[in-house]
Amino acid sequence: MPIQSNKYPLNPEEDLFVIHSGDKPLSPEEVDDLEGPIDEEEPLELPDVFKTADVLKKQGLELLGDREPCSGGIFGPIFKLKVKNIESGEEFFLLERTFTEVEDIERRFCILETGGLPSNPDSEPRYEIINKADNHQNKLVIDYLYNEEHALRDLQGIKGIPKFFGAVYDDLKGSILMEYIDGPDLGMILMQNESERPNLDILETLEKVKSVYTTAAERGFINNSPVGGTVMLDGKYNPYLADWYLYSQGRIDADGPVRDKYLQGLKDIEDLKKSLISL
Repeated sequence: MPIQSNKYPLNPEEDLFVIHSGDKPLSPEEVDDLEGPIDEEEPLELPDVFKTADVLKKQGLELLGDREPCSGGIFGPIFKLKVKNIESGEEFFLLERTFTEVEDIERRFCILETGGLPSNPDSEPRYEIINKADNHQNKLVIDYLYNEEHALRDLQGIKGIPKFFGAVYDDLKGSILMEYIDGPDLGMILMQNESERPNLDILETLEKVKSVYTTAAERGFINNSPVGGTVMLDGKYNPYLADWYLYSQGRIDADGPVRDKYLQGLKDIEDLKKSLISL
Protein backbone atom coordinates (compact mmCIF):
# COMPACT_ATOMS: atom_id res chain seq x y z
CA MET A 1 0.00 0.00 0.00
CA PRO A 2 1.23 3.54 -0.71
CA ILE A 3 2.41 5.47 2.32
CA GLN A 4 1.09 8.87 3.38
CA SER A 5 4.36 10.75 2.77
CA ASN A 6 4.11 9.86 -0.91
CA LYS A 7 0.70 11.52 -1.37
CA TYR A 8 0.20 14.49 -3.72
CA PRO A 9 -3.07 16.31 -4.55
CA LEU A 10 -4.16 16.34 -8.20
CA ASN A 11 -7.53 18.07 -7.86
CA PRO A 12 -10.25 18.30 -5.18
CA GLU A 13 -11.38 14.75 -5.93
CA GLU A 14 -8.11 12.93 -6.58
CA ASP A 15 -4.79 12.24 -4.89
CA LEU A 16 -1.68 10.80 -6.50
CA PHE A 17 0.40 8.27 -4.57
CA VAL A 18 4.01 7.67 -5.58
CA ILE A 19 4.53 3.93 -5.13
CA HIS A 20 8.35 3.96 -4.98
CA SER A 21 9.57 6.15 -2.12
CA GLY A 22 11.53 9.17 -3.32
CA ASP A 23 10.27 8.96 -6.91
CA LYS A 24 9.18 12.06 -8.81
CA PRO A 25 5.42 12.82 -8.67
CA LEU A 26 3.31 13.69 -11.71
CA SER A 27 1.78 17.15 -12.06
CA PRO A 28 -1.94 17.54 -12.86
CA GLU A 29 -0.94 18.72 -16.36
CA GLU A 30 1.11 15.55 -16.94
CA VAL A 31 -1.78 13.39 -15.79
CA ASP A 32 -4.00 15.15 -18.35
CA ASP A 33 -1.39 14.44 -21.04
CA LEU A 34 -1.33 10.78 -20.09
CA GLU A 35 -5.11 10.57 -20.21
CA GLY A 36 -5.02 11.67 -23.85
CA PRO A 37 -6.38 11.65 -26.42
CA ILE A 38 -3.20 11.78 -28.50
CA ASP A 39 -3.24 14.44 -31.22
CA GLU A 40 -2.66 12.41 -34.39
CA GLU A 41 -1.86 15.59 -36.32
CA GLU A 42 1.08 16.49 -34.10
CA PRO A 43 4.47 15.54 -35.58
CA LEU A 44 6.45 12.71 -34.02
CA GLU A 45 8.51 14.16 -31.16
CA LEU A 46 11.66 12.27 -30.28
CA PRO A 47 13.61 12.81 -27.07
CA ASP A 48 16.07 15.67 -27.43
CA VAL A 49 19.37 14.30 -28.76
CA PHE A 50 21.25 16.86 -26.67
CA LYS A 51 19.76 15.29 -23.54
CA THR A 52 20.90 11.90 -24.83
CA ALA A 53 24.42 13.30 -25.25
CA ASP A 54 24.31 14.72 -21.69
CA VAL A 55 23.35 11.34 -20.21
CA LEU A 56 26.15 9.63 -22.16
CA LYS A 57 28.64 12.25 -20.97
CA LYS A 58 27.82 11.38 -17.37
CA GLN A 59 28.77 7.80 -18.28
CA GLY A 60 32.12 9.01 -19.61
CA LEU A 61 31.00 8.66 -23.23
CA GLU A 62 30.93 11.08 -26.14
CA LEU A 63 28.21 10.83 -28.79
CA LEU A 64 29.73 10.72 -32.28
CA GLY A 65 27.65 11.83 -35.25
CA ASP A 66 23.90 11.55 -35.68
CA ARG A 67 21.42 8.92 -34.62
CA GLU A 68 21.35 6.06 -37.14
CA PRO A 69 17.85 4.56 -37.64
CA CYS A 70 17.99 0.89 -36.74
CA SER A 71 14.39 -0.31 -36.66
CA GLY A 72 10.92 0.59 -35.53
CA GLY A 73 9.67 -0.24 -32.07
CA ILE A 74 6.27 -0.45 -30.43
CA PHE A 75 6.95 2.84 -28.61
CA GLY A 76 8.95 4.68 -31.25
CA PRO A 77 12.07 4.46 -33.43
CA ILE A 78 15.15 2.54 -32.32
CA PHE A 79 18.54 4.08 -33.10
CA LYS A 80 22.13 2.90 -33.31
CA LEU A 81 24.54 5.37 -31.70
CA LYS A 82 28.27 5.58 -32.19
CA VAL A 83 30.04 6.62 -29.00
CA LYS A 84 33.59 7.07 -27.73
CA ASN A 85 34.95 6.34 -24.29
CA ILE A 86 36.37 9.74 -23.35
CA GLU A 87 39.15 8.25 -21.19
CA SER A 88 40.33 5.34 -23.36
CA GLY A 89 39.33 6.62 -26.80
CA GLU A 90 37.58 3.31 -27.60
CA GLU A 91 34.72 3.66 -30.08
CA PHE A 92 31.69 1.36 -30.10
CA PHE A 93 27.93 1.30 -30.70
CA LEU A 94 24.97 1.60 -28.35
CA LEU A 95 21.25 1.13 -28.90
CA GLU A 96 18.80 3.93 -28.09
CA ARG A 97 15.23 2.78 -27.70
CA THR A 98 12.84 5.72 -27.73
CA PHE A 99 9.58 6.05 -25.87
CA THR A 100 7.54 8.72 -27.64
CA GLU A 101 4.02 10.09 -27.16
CA VAL A 102 2.61 8.55 -30.33
CA GLU A 103 1.30 5.36 -28.70
CA ASP A 104 -1.29 5.50 -25.95
CA ILE A 105 0.15 2.25 -24.53
CA GLU A 106 3.40 3.95 -23.60
CA ARG A 107 2.07 4.98 -20.23
CA ARG A 108 -1.42 4.02 -19.35
CA PHE A 109 -4.03 3.81 -16.65
CA CYS A 110 -5.16 0.49 -15.22
CA ILE A 111 -8.52 0.66 -13.44
CA LEU A 112 -8.71 -0.91 -9.99
CA GLU A 113 -11.72 -3.15 -9.52
CA THR A 114 -13.71 -3.60 -6.33
CA GLY A 115 -11.39 -4.87 -3.62
CA GLY A 116 -8.39 -2.96 -4.96
CA LEU A 117 -7.30 -5.53 -7.56
CA PRO A 118 -6.03 -4.35 -10.96
CA SER A 119 -8.30 -5.16 -13.90
CA ASN A 120 -5.54 -6.39 -16.20
CA PRO A 121 -2.06 -5.06 -15.38
CA ASP A 122 0.71 -6.13 -17.75
CA SER A 123 3.56 -4.57 -15.77
CA GLU A 124 4.44 -2.92 -12.48
CA PRO A 125 2.70 0.43 -11.81
CA ARG A 126 4.59 3.62 -11.01
CA TYR A 127 1.73 5.62 -9.45
CA GLU A 128 -1.69 5.10 -7.94
CA ILE A 129 -4.48 7.67 -8.30
CA ILE A 130 -7.12 7.61 -5.54
CA ASN A 131 -10.50 9.12 -6.39
CA LYS A 132 -12.16 10.44 -3.20
CA ALA A 133 -15.63 10.86 -4.71
CA ASP A 134 -18.43 8.54 -3.59
CA ASN A 135 -18.44 6.76 -6.94
CA HIS A 136 -14.65 6.59 -6.91
CA GLN A 137 -12.69 4.63 -9.50
CA ASN A 138 -9.05 4.29 -8.50
CA LYS A 139 -6.33 3.83 -11.11
CA LEU A 140 -2.77 2.59 -11.45
CA VAL A 141 -0.41 4.41 -13.79
CA ILE A 142 2.03 2.17 -15.67
CA ASP A 143 5.16 3.82 -17.09
CA TYR A 144 7.01 1.49 -19.45
CA LEU A 145 10.10 3.70 -19.87
CA TYR A 146 10.52 3.90 -16.11
CA ASN A 147 9.98 0.15 -15.75
CA GLU A 148 12.61 -0.72 -18.35
CA GLU A 149 15.15 1.59 -16.70
CA HIS A 150 14.42 0.13 -13.27
CA ALA A 151 14.80 -3.49 -14.40
CA LEU A 152 17.89 -3.06 -16.57
CA ARG A 153 19.66 -1.05 -13.88
CA ASP A 154 19.01 -3.66 -11.18
CA LEU A 155 19.80 -6.68 -13.38
CA GLN A 156 23.28 -5.56 -14.45
CA GLY A 157 25.95 -8.24 -14.24
CA ILE A 158 23.71 -11.09 -15.38
CA LYS A 159 24.98 -12.82 -18.50
CA GLY A 160 22.26 -12.33 -21.10
CA ILE A 161 21.12 -8.89 -19.86
CA PRO A 162 22.26 -5.98 -22.08
CA LYS A 163 24.57 -3.46 -20.43
CA PHE A 164 22.70 -0.35 -19.31
CA PHE A 165 24.04 3.13 -20.11
CA GLY A 166 21.31 5.32 -18.67
CA ALA A 167 17.84 6.66 -19.35
CA VAL A 168 16.81 9.94 -20.95
CA TYR A 169 13.73 11.75 -19.66
CA ASP A 170 12.37 14.62 -21.74
CA ASP A 171 9.00 15.63 -20.24
CA LEU A 172 6.75 12.65 -21.07
CA LYS A 173 9.11 11.29 -23.71
CA GLY A 174 12.41 9.54 -23.23
CA SER A 175 14.71 6.72 -24.20
CA ILE A 176 16.77 3.83 -22.86
CA LEU A 177 20.47 3.56 -23.71
CA MET A 178 21.72 -0.01 -23.77
CA GLU A 179 24.35 -2.31 -25.22
CA TYR A 180 24.09 -2.88 -28.96
CA ILE A 181 23.85 -6.63 -29.62
CA ASP A 182 25.21 -7.19 -33.11
CA GLY A 183 23.16 -10.16 -34.21
CA PRO A 184 19.72 -11.42 -35.19
CA ASP A 185 16.46 -11.49 -33.25
CA LEU A 186 15.59 -15.05 -32.14
CA GLY A 187 11.94 -14.41 -33.02
CA MET A 188 12.87 -13.62 -36.62
CA ILE A 189 14.94 -16.82 -36.86
CA LEU A 190 12.01 -18.89 -35.59
CA MET A 191 9.85 -17.43 -38.37
CA GLN A 192 12.26 -18.69 -41.04
CA ASN A 193 12.04 -22.05 -42.73
CA GLU A 194 14.39 -24.56 -41.12
CA SER A 195 16.54 -24.66 -44.27
CA GLU A 196 17.04 -20.87 -44.08
CA ARG A 197 18.03 -20.70 -40.42
CA PRO A 198 21.65 -20.08 -39.38
CA ASN A 199 23.62 -22.98 -37.96
CA LEU A 200 22.60 -22.85 -34.30
CA ASP A 201 21.03 -25.24 -31.83
CA ILE A 202 17.74 -23.50 -31.07
CA LEU A 203 16.87 -25.84 -28.20
CA GLU A 204 20.21 -25.11 -26.56
CA THR A 205 19.62 -21.39 -27.13
CA LEU A 206 16.22 -21.64 -25.42
CA GLU A 207 17.89 -23.36 -22.45
CA LYS A 208 20.15 -20.31 -22.20
CA VAL A 209 17.09 -18.05 -22.41
CA LYS A 210 15.60 -20.01 -19.49
CA SER A 211 18.80 -19.53 -17.49
CA VAL A 212 18.72 -15.74 -18.02
CA TYR A 213 15.02 -15.62 -17.22
CA THR A 214 15.49 -17.65 -14.00
CA THR A 215 18.49 -15.65 -12.78
CA ALA A 216 16.61 -12.37 -13.31
CA ALA A 217 13.57 -13.80 -11.51
CA GLU A 218 15.75 -14.77 -8.55
CA ARG A 219 16.66 -11.08 -8.29
CA GLY A 220 12.98 -10.21 -8.18
CA PHE A 221 12.20 -9.33 -11.82
CA ILE A 222 9.94 -11.78 -13.66
CA ASN A 223 9.88 -11.04 -17.39
CA ASN A 224 6.25 -11.34 -18.48
CA SER A 225 7.18 -12.49 -21.98
CA PRO A 226 10.51 -14.37 -22.00
CA VAL A 227 10.04 -15.83 -25.50
CA GLY A 228 7.38 -13.48 -26.89
CA GLY A 229 9.52 -10.39 -26.41
CA THR A 230 12.77 -9.38 -28.07
CA VAL A 231 15.59 -11.91 -27.60
CA MET A 232 18.73 -10.75 -29.39
CA LEU A 233 21.57 -13.10 -30.30
CA ASP A 234 25.21 -12.06 -30.39
CA GLY A 235 27.84 -13.32 -32.83
CA LYS A 236 28.13 -16.61 -30.91
CA TYR A 237 24.31 -16.95 -30.70
CA ASN A 238 24.21 -16.22 -26.98
CA PRO A 239 20.75 -14.81 -26.13
CA TYR A 240 20.04 -11.44 -24.50
CA LEU A 241 16.63 -10.63 -23.03
CA ALA A 242 16.20 -7.07 -24.28
CA ASP A 243 12.55 -6.25 -23.42
CA TRP A 244 12.11 -5.26 -19.77
CA TYR A 245 9.18 -2.84 -19.88
CA LEU A 246 6.86 -5.77 -19.03
CA TYR A 247 7.65 -7.46 -15.74
CA SER A 248 6.26 -8.47 -12.38
CA GLN A 249 8.33 -7.75 -9.31
CA GLY A 250 8.54 -9.87 -6.20
CA ARG A 251 9.80 -13.12 -4.73
CA ILE A 252 9.43 -16.46 -6.50
CA ASP A 253 10.10 -18.61 -3.43
CA ALA A 254 6.63 -18.09 -1.96
CA ASP A 255 3.19 -19.01 -3.26
CA GLY A 256 1.28 -16.20 -4.90
CA PRO A 257 0.71 -14.36 -8.20
CA VAL A 258 4.41 -13.51 -8.68
CA ARG A 259 5.45 -17.14 -8.45
CA ASP A 260 2.55 -18.09 -10.74
CA LYS A 261 3.82 -15.58 -13.30
CA TYR A 262 7.33 -17.05 -13.04
CA LEU A 263 6.08 -20.61 -13.52
CA GLN A 264 4.02 -19.50 -16.53
CA GLY A 265 7.17 -18.08 -18.11
CA LEU A 266 8.99 -21.37 -17.62
CA LYS A 267 6.04 -23.18 -19.20
CA ASP A 268 6.07 -20.80 -22.18
CA ILE A 269 9.73 -21.63 -22.82
CA GLU A 270 9.16 -25.37 -22.50
CA ASP A 271 6.07 -25.24 -24.72
CA LEU A 272 8.09 -23.51 -27.43
CA LYS A 273 10.79 -26.17 -27.18
CA LYS A 274 8.18 -28.94 -27.50
CA SER A 275 6.62 -27.30 -30.53
CA LEU A 276 10.03 -27.14 -32.24
CA ILE A 277 10.78 -30.79 -31.43
CA SER A 278 7.46 -31.88 -32.94
CA LEU A 279 8.14 -30.17 -36.27
